[in-house]
Amino acid sequence: MSGILEGKGALIVGGARGRSMGAAEARRFAEEGAAVIVADLLDERGEELVAEIVASGGKARYRHLDATNEEDWHATVAALEEWNGTVDILVNNVGISDRQAIMNTPLADWTKTLNVNATSMFLGVKSVVPAMRRAGGGSIVNIGSNSSVTGTPFAAYCASKWAVRGLGKVAALEFAGDGIRVNTLCPGFILTELNEGQPFIDALARSVPLGRAGTTVEIADLALYLASDASRYITGQDIVIDGGLSMPRYVLDDFAQRAS
Repeated sequence: MSGILEGKGALIVGGARGRSMGAAEARRFAEEGAAVIVADLLDERGEELVAEIVASGGKARYRHLDATNEEDWHATVAALEEWNGTVDILVNNVGISDRQAIMNTPLADWTKTLNVNATSMFLGVKSVVPAMRRAGGGSIVNIGSNSSVTGTPFAAYCASKWAVRGLGKVAALEFAGDGIRVNTLCPGFILTELNEGQPFIDALARSVPLGRAGTTVEIADLALYLASDASRYITGQDIVIDGGLSMPRYVLDDFAQRAS
């Protein structure tokens, strides 16, 4: 621990589940000195996570947030600014999965997935920018997916993650003059409590060139780098963290053949 976020106010959205990427980020950012607001719909679990962080010596509070509600966003950002004095970091983990092909996707499912996965991030960016301007700059890290690099047969999910990448590019250009950096972190297969114990895990892990699933701590470490001043010259980027899973297969096949 180096205290690289000391004095910074961080809003981590979608962080209530104890073994999620958001929870790992909240713990990591608090370890590095940030005042962290964990925002989610899962109030009881969010309060438990915050109590754990505080018991470990970190600074954390919980806020109920519906990430598709603009008023909730404004209230949460205001709470962080009032508590810490500045809003410096937003890490946006909001997302749901929809594994339907185009012809099987009802319009209602399409609309819900795009609203939760993409519109929520638009609202988050829009809500934190005024406070970040007052702070003299900041860092926004939107959690996307490697599905937005390779494509997947999941229509609404894949489209929503491509939208997140596009939003990041636009925001990075629009707010660069304010000292606000915006990057998209694109995880691949990450082991969380939502997929632990699932029958497909071993087979999927074997398909990863590095031979295993990623961990939430590895996501948190990368998010920490992007949130901190160590990445002060990085903005508008889509940074994939998937153990090589999104590399073109012909590259992998050619490498394997040469290696043998």
